[in-house]
Amino acid sequence: MKKTVLKVIAILLCAVILAMPLLTAFAGNDAFAENAYANIVTVSDCQDWGSLAFVRFAKILNYMKNDGLPEPDSVLAGGDFSRAMYNYATLGIIELREAYCSVYTGANPDDVICCQGNHDLHVANFPPSGMYDMSTYNLWLINEDDFPWEQYDGSSKEAQVKALAAKMEETFDLLIRAGDMRPVIVLTHVPLHHSPRSSYGDNMYSSYLFNVINKAAETLDIIFLFGHNHSGKSDDYIGGSINYMAPGDTIRIPITTQRGAECYTVETLNFTYTNCGYIGYCNNSENDTSTKALALGLIRFLPDRFIFLKYTEKGGFLRKDVVERKNTAKENEMVVRTEAKRMDHHNSAFWNTELAVLGPIIRFFLSMFTAFVL
Repeated sequence: MKKTVLKVIAILLCAVILAMPLLTAFAGNDAFAENAYANIVTVSDCQDWGSLAFVRFAKILNYMKNDGLPEPDSVLAGGDFSRAMYNYATLGIIELREAYCSVYTGANPDDVICCQGNHDLHVANFPPSGMYDMSTYNLWLINEDDFPWEQYDGSSKEAQVKALAAKMEETFDLLIRAGDMRPVIVLTHVPLHHSPRSSYGDNMYSSYLFNVINKAAETLDIIFLFGHNHSGKSDDYIGGSINYMAPGDTIRIPITTQRGAECYTVETLNFTYTNCGYIGYCNNSENDTSTKALALGLIRFLPDRFIFLKYTEKGGFLRKDVVERKNTAKENEMVVRTEAKRMDHHNSAFWNTELAVLGPIIRFFLSMFTAFVL
């Protein structure tokens, strides 16, 4: 009897071991169990002392591809491409685009859309802040020049953020009046929420943007993507590097009159709020490795909902969230419309000049490091 029990246990253990690859594959592919009409990869804060962030980007993107991700519609990059130095932003953007095209051979590098971060100073080749028609969605891109991280020096920064808020309100009103109910993604480096960084002047006037976006989100499906807060345990209270807030959640918004640990109001979100995914480094938490994980974000558009995923360098997704849409996608929104006004990548000629020289070198190091370093 004892021998029979031991045999049964041995058989069961063998069955579990043999099934593990299938179970792992199933878990990964669960991210793509449903067909989406648009897939958008998100990333930010690539800075490090070398090229490891871009190698890591390629590695995680390969995990997504192997799990079933087709070539993304866009890669939205939320600033800070400068590695560790302010004057390396252009090189960082080139490396990011090269990493993308090394995974999806033949992809258009212009599908990697970058906004400016606070470490990307003196680089004039970002698309101007404003709204862009991306066929399946509208993109509101905000550069750090227009929504700066340090806002403590008074009226000039306040006026700057107010002007941006007024411009955003105008474009949202135009969309609503025109009946354009496609999703709106706001891509920026600096976040809206109060954090320890707010105590010394970060995003002090973010309430002007929040009020405009939150009002428009009563009608529109809006997704707000940010970067920046990957150091100093800034976002521990909202989930660290794997954060996500859904419509109906509450958010702390800095007040405009003073700075401090308790200087915020609590507001209810009408839109989805999440970071892009930090890829260079993150020291948010000392206790929970999941809240300082380096990751890429993925947004999948289905006709009646959005799926949000955070993929890590360990393989597979660490978090999955689903949001029901206010506005069900119309049939003509789910195809790329050839007449749509696409983003004018006036920066490409500049970047691609350097890419012609640096590209082969970058590709060589990417291929070497991807296999052996990470």
